[in-house]
Amino acid sequence: MRHVILTVLLLLVIGLPGYSDGGKVLVTLRKIGHELLLASGDSTSWISPIEELDERTFLIRFQRPFAFQPASLVEIIHRHLQENQGPLHYLVEVRQEKRNTVAYSYEVRQPLNWKTIACLTRRPPRGAYTIKIQFAQPPVQTASIGRVGWLAGLLLTVLLMGVGWRLVNRKTLPSAPVEQASPLTLVHLGPLTFCLEKQILRLGADRIELSTKESKLLKVFATSPNAVIDRNRLMEQVWGEEGVFVGRSLDVFVSRLRKKLQPAPTVRIVNSHGRGYKLEIDSPKEPGQDG
Repeated sequence: MRHVILTVLLLLVIGLPGYSDGGKVLVTLRKIGHELLLASGDSTSWISPIEELDERTFLIRFQRPFAFQPASLVEIIHRHLQENQGPLHYLVEVRQEKRNTVAYSYEVRQPLNWKTIACLTRRPPRGAYTIKIQFAQPPVQTASIGRVGWLAGLLLTVLLMGVGWRLVNRKTLPSAPVEQASPLTLVHLGPLTFCLEKQILRLGADRIELSTKESKLLKVFATSPNAVIDRNRLMEQVWGEEGVFVGRSLDVFVSRLRKKLQPAPTVRIVNSHGRGYKLEIDSPKEPGQDG
């Protein structure tokens, strides 16, 4: 009986069609378009479906004209591609389709070298742009059931048979103790509560979500409240693992973090010219103290 079941399962696995994980890169590119619109102050317009021109070339189209900062655009695109696709060699073109011209372009070879990218501090005019990203190699691979798929199916079948056999023949064993989840790390910043693991701020019942970079930046500030933190220290602790960073990236994320702290006016980030930034937290006033 077991041999019959094994044969049926093998036939089912071998007969499976190929599969594709190409949707992963499309999701990554949509995230890039979403963050670029947010950086330009647009949180409502639509991003058109990502166009796959060929297996190496993709196009991001936008519903409305927008403005972009080259340094921010380079950072956003590279961060998402590196997190979701790994080290890549790719070319980016910001195109004005109506004029059939390239408004801005650059090429990235691993590791990212900011010195090779021109015009990082210039700001192109607002326009109806599309973004074309072309990879040197296809960013994802499509697998089909061949010899490798057949072997994988065989191993899977054997594994399933082993699990089924154990379930049928096992004896009742005492339940293992349930491990307690590690407590969350909470940092109180005036009226705000900062949860490091979940990357959120809470103000009463309100929840403010932070990005990974914003959370790392706030974590550094929280270690030394009301003290000026040097720019180099901030960049090293937030971007140090990536090996490359620019001062403009720090200013962009400080600006974003400031906006998310606005609901708590007693907590703010102050610029210390020529030195760095300081997280100021006002002390609670005693009852009867003048406001």
